[in-house]
Amino acid sequence: MIQLIDRLREWISAPSLAGCGGLIALALLASCSAASAPVPTLQPALEPIRPAAIPPPGSTNAAEPAPTVAAPGADLPGRLLLVQNGNLWLWQGASGRQLTHSGDAFQPAWSPDAAQVAFVRRAVSGSDIMLLRALDAVPEQITSNTPDPSVYSYDRIYQSRWAFYPAWSPDATTLAFASQFGPPGGSPAAEYRMSLYTVPTAGRRAAQAYGNAEAQVGRPAYTPDGASIVFALAPVGEDPPSLYRYHIATDRAEPLPGALQQSYDPAFSADGRWLAFAARAGAGTDIFVMPADGGTATQITHLGSARAPAFAPDGSALAFLAVPGGSTSFDLWVAGLQADAPGTLKAGEPRQITHDMHLDADSGVAWGR
Repeated sequence: MIQLIDRLREWISAPSLAGCGGLIALALLASCSAASAPVPTLQPALEPIRPAAIPPPGSTNAAEPAPTVAAPGADLPGRLLLVQNGNLWLWQGASGRQLTHSGDAFQPAWSPDAAQVAFVRRAVSGSDIMLLRALDAVPEQITSNTPDPSVYSYDRIYQSRWAFYPAWSPDATTLAFASQFGPPGGSPAAEYRMSLYTVPTAGRRAAQAYGNAEAQVGRPAYTPDGASIVFALAPVGEDPPSLYRYHIATDRAEPLPGALQQSYDPAFSADGRWLAFAARAGAGTDIFVMPADGGTATQITHLGSARAPAFAPDGSALAFLAVPGGSTSFDLWVAGLQADAPGTLKAGEPRQITHDMHLDADSGVAWGR
């Protein structure tokens, strides 16, 4: 069988497919009926992932200083988290340094106070949400998707699930993420569609919030007031993916007014006024912003390969990942932001911060204080 996730991640990073590849990969990796009655429709199971080996304690590799990079003159506010080759990188000011060396860490997310980090740990045939109480702490496992059977056994495939895209609630008590209703079933093994899940950071008991047998849930983002969750929803058929808003109090979801078709990677500004997202623009993808409650979307990048927006904590800038012309590498870019007199958010000329880092586009950017 084909290692489907790895192929999709390579596909989504190809500059020639940055527009459509991200959307198709979302449709395959990323669920709208009531959570209490999920429909058990299955799809082909994902092939085991073989993460990079962790250097043993005391080895030469473990003792070497962490790699660093610099961008003189960047001087970005706050701290950013990026992913390269399954390792977390911390960017602060005008330089970045590698934080982890396990090769299995993806999709980091800062807590609202930037004191904790949630991320995805990919293992063989599954993945889990992990929590770092501090950057130098031992990761805590929040979900239990990867059991103990022999790493490459069929038993493990039938007992494992996937978890992706952790997102913090504003009060830091809950994480939203995408996962399946249950482990694979049937022969050959097939998996449920991705649904929206939530899990308390203390209680550790995950619950399905929203799911649909005919669609896949992608990256979620809590609204700053904590009342709802915006997420990418990709129908399995020919309909294009778009952004939906799940209302926690009423347990209902609906299309987000003003959001474009073929849109994903939602991110709110800290003050709650703006929503940024990536969407198809012509033959590629670019970043758009719109009022958080809905309205007209404005395109603010024109690179044709931009995705994964993240607002600066003070709202002064927007970070994203994009492939520069003539390159095959997703790198970090930043654009200054300013609202004009009518209240429309405008972006300055984007600046490329890193060069040839080949950052993981699906892991995106997390920007904290």
